[in-house]
Amino acid sequence: MYKHILVAYDETDGSKKALDEALKLTKLSPDTKLTILYVSEEKGTTETRDNYTPTHAIADTAPGFDNQYMGNLSASRDEKLNSNRGGDNNQGITAPSSSHGVLRNVKEKLNPYQLNINYVHLSGSEAKRICEYAKENNADLVLVGNTGKSNLKKWVLGSVSEKVAHNCETSVMLVK
Repeated sequence: MYKHILVAYDETDGSKKALDEALKLTKLSPDTKLTILYVSEEKGTTETRDNYTPTHAIADTAPGFDNQYMGNLSASRDEKLNSNRGGDNNQGITAPSSSHGVLRNVKEKLNPYQLNINYVHLSGSEAKRICEYAKENNADLVLVGNTGKSNLKKWVLGSVSEKVAHNCETSVMLVK
């Protein structure tokens, strides 16, 4: 059925329901690869990182491009590496990681299922990073929980699930 399912997970009730739906789908096709993706707005981690931005992270550089998470793209890779050696400047994109507390919690919950699961933590704009990751990693389906925000909050803040549904090139399932 599906080869690769991506679940956007953030410990909200909506994302927990999306995860439950993904587990139902993986029962139908045991060979399905499942990825749990947590996207935060954290600008760095405790690990030492350079400011080199991988080319896959800047795939869609449209107007409105979020430079806050991309760092200084005008400098060459070597300049970025050298400039970060003497300081503690972590403004680049957080590399994929499964060490975030949210992912550790969900990993403990899913261990008994013995499934092929990847746990990934990225930083940046949630909807944008979810869509980029789905495209780059050939996900067949993205599952996103519906937050249940009021119409006023959706209008003011926007909804990550709506943005994902409208902007992803991959099929998206909104779970309520």
